[in-house]
Amino acid sequence: MILPHLKASTREQHERAEAHLNLMDPALDRRRYGDVLRTMRSLYGTLEPRVGARLGEAGRAALDWPARLKVPLLDRDLRALNVAPAGDLDAGTVDVFLQHEADAWGAAYVLEGATLGGQLIRRHLAAQLGLEGAGTAFHGGYGPLTGPRWRTFGEALEARVARDPDRAAFTERATDAARRTFGLFVPPAAPSVRQAPPVTRSLT
Repeated sequence: MILPHLKASTREQHERAEAHLNLMDPALDRRRYGDVLRTMRSLYGTLEPRVGARLGEAGRAALDWPARLKVPLLDRDLRALNVAPAGDLDAGTVDVFLQHEADAWGAAYVLEGATLGGQLIRRHLAAQLGLEGAGTAFHGGYGPLTGPRWRTFGEALEARVARDPDRAAFTERATDAARRTFGLFVPPAAPSVRQAPPVTRSLT
């Protein structure tokens, strides 16, 4: 099964991304939270259309891809917090590895896992920053549908791998793309926001 493989094979990149964002930090304030949302908007603004394009018509239909887009939620949060959005991430940073369908599934694994982990973060934001609805749409994900949609994603991914004539190659490409996608959350030259380890997972 590919999901356990992806989780084990991307653990290092996953943990590094969480440590950099560290939204469960007890010292988190609205300014830093706004900075994180700006970063997410830049990443998702570049990733989502490219992932959707590479998934192809069948992949988009299997996932109901339009219903999973987070850019509208990020825009809503930025407006609620009166934070100006930044420009999208340089497309070349993504296009260098996001070229085939398997790559798109690997990137989608990261994005969907972040949605699943966002439920815990939303509760923390409510307690830490006093944000209940406005400003937490992104981390609220799909609301009560978050769990079911994660399961749908897993089932669709497993089915896609099973249909591939070269399952090993598909899995390898998806895993590499997932690692690279996690890497986008930690720019090479950027210092960690806070060095303390995160309290819980915010991504897959």
